[in-house]
Amino acid sequence: MGTIRPVEFRRSVTFLAAAAGLFFAVRSATASVITVNSAADTVANDGQCTLREALTAANTNTASGAAAGECAAGQASPTVDTIVFNIPGVGVHTVTPASSLPAITEAVIINGFSQPGASANANGPGLGSNAVLLIEINATSVGNGADTGALTVSTGGGGTTIEGLVINRYVVNGIALVNSGGGNVVAGNYIGVNTTGSTASTIVSSSSGIEIRGFNAGVENGDRIGGTAPADRNVIAGNNGFGQIAFPSGAQSGHQVLGNFIGTNAAGTASLAIAACASSAQAGIRIDAGTTSTTIGNGTAGGRNVISGNCARGLSLGNSPVTGNTISGNFIGTDVTGTLALGNQAEGIELFTVGSTTITGNVISAAINTASNAEGIDVTGVTGITVIQGNKIGTDVTGTLNLGNQGIGIVVNGSSNVLIGGTGAGQGNVIAFNGCCQLGGQPGILINSGTGNAILGNSIFSNNQLGIDLAPFGVTANDPGDPDTGANNLQNFPVITSAIVSAGNVTISGTLNSTASTTFRLEFFANVACDSSGNGEGQTFIGFTNVTTNGSGNGSFGPLAFAVPGAQSVITSTATDPGNNTSEFSACLAGVAATPTPTSTSTATNTPTATPTNTPAGVATSTPTATPTTISSPTPTPVPFTPTQTPTSSSSQAPSIPTLDAKTMGLLALLLAGLGAFAVRKMN
Repeated sequence: MGTIRPVEFRRSVTFLAAAAGLFFAVRSATASVITVNSAADTVANDGQCTLREALTAANTNTASGAAAGECAAGQASPTVDTIVFNIPGVGVHTVTPASSLPAITEAVIINGFSQPGASANANGPGLGSNAVLLIEINATSVGNGADTGALTVSTGGGGTTIEGLVINRYVVNGIALVNSGGGNVVAGNYIGVNTTGSTASTIVSSSSGIEIRGFNAGVENGDRIGGTAPADRNVIAGNNGFGQIAFPSGAQSGHQVLGNFIGTNAAGTASLAIAACASSAQAGIRIDAGTTSTTIGNGTAGGRNVISGNCARGLSLGNSPVTGNTISGNFIGTDVTGTLALGNQAEGIELFTVGSTTITGNVISAAINTASNAEGIDVTGVTGITVIQGNKIGTDVTGTLNLGNQGIGIVVNGSSNVLIGGTGAGQGNVIAFNGCCQLGGQPGILINSGTGNAILGNSIFSNNQLGIDLAPFGVTANDPGDPDTGANNLQNFPVITSAIVSAGNVTISGTLNSTASTTFRLEFFANVACDSSGNGEGQTFIGFTNVTTNGSGNGSFGPLAFAVPGAQSVITSTATDPGNNTSEFSACLAGVAATPTPTSTSTATNTPTATPTNTPAGVATSTPTATPTTISSPTPTPVPFTPTQTPTSSSSQAPSIPTLDAKTMGLLALLLAGLGAFAVRKMN
């Protein structure tokens, strides 16, 4: 070993001393574990630790009493204590507070899974919850103050985790996260339902399962409801007020709602909307003024929310400033499998006077309301950019089964800059089977008012009325030069004049009359059949071209060749101007098969010889002779041909040369090699 130099020795001693100091400092601040051992609601030095006492011990960092079995003292912030449960006896233990529990003012972890016999959900996406929850809070007697809950996380309590509890029968909210500073996690709970998650367990006046709000200069940012792991799944249902999850007006940002069942039972198969839905019922998730950059689903299976069976809308985003929110990868109006209808009793998603919103990769189906407001998506008075891409609207998760919304698939009222679909891979929506049951039928997409709304690259079919309708209701005829105004400026649609189908391809030609000297994007679609209006829908997007009109507003296109799916030979198209105004679908044109081109070829035919008749001797007779005639026969389409050698027997052929097979040639080569080697050896 080398000699340790003095400088290195001093450095080593300093490092070890610092590490030891850090170790003892951390050890002295070790978080407390406060064990609830009684379901009572008492506060006494009686050798029991109740939930009420545990919350106080965690907030104040003092023990609940000196007797053995009392709640341990918590540690001061930023140390995060843990409240666990070890209540004697099997089965569910119900805590029934006689009054409001203390608000949480220091971060704490409340772990209901710690009760012996309890377990978190282990089932993944597509399956119901198998959680076993054994700690229940019956909040019947908890006060009904505004912005409070059976459990309330308030100022200073940010960073709290609430997991593994059943919370029900509350008057206002199950859980309230209000001005806490944020960073809270609510995961793995049953809220508003019974201990098995099979029935609603709320009262008619209940407001929300979870309220999240920052107001009056308070801060409430970055909370997470649920998560991507199976154990994180909350079941939140049976609430009859502002929303199962509510973000009332205030100032809050950066929240995540992931992997929950919202409005359904724990199996994800049935609605738990209470029998008498109040007129004030809002939505599965309600986001109001001031909520920004919230994520509802994250586009993964683990982060998928099932938002179904609610008294009103699936999601409602209303009142500016509500902006920068994303709704991605959820099942809205279906069961947990995404294949069966479990509709909300109004729109799947409502956007009302909000800013920018992104809606991607969701199933949005089965909205139920024969009177009104049963659209898949309602975009009204939006001032920002709305992006709607990659969704299944009116179908199941496969995009094939009929789970239609009873109203319009997508309606746009007084909004601009709505992008429905797109030009990139996977950006098109499937919009089908919508509009069955309102006002004699509704379209797949209705632009009721507003301009600059692009509809690109979608699959739109089997809707009750037009695939795309620019108000007023029904087909809007083209006008010369396209000077009219209205929804999407009542953009003229193309006119397809020819569609010839051959060998899985269609060749299309046609014209467009619209604004002069302008370049338009024309999209083309294949369909099994035409809409009854004579103007189409667009089942399969097959391609596009750009067309520039001349000074008179006229342009033409074709012949353009596109591949078409089998049995889809009815062709339609749309036009979109540089301002993103998309037209209705054009009139349908059924493709016709290509006609073979006839070619003249000479074919010899025998002309019958006249039957001889008896004539007097010496009288000359005329005997007809065979003469060639020309008939027209079609020329077959050339087929690639590879000649093969077929042995024939003919005296005119050259004599054949015998050949040896590969095995014989190999033996011959070995023999010759051996002879050569023998000869060389003899020579030496």
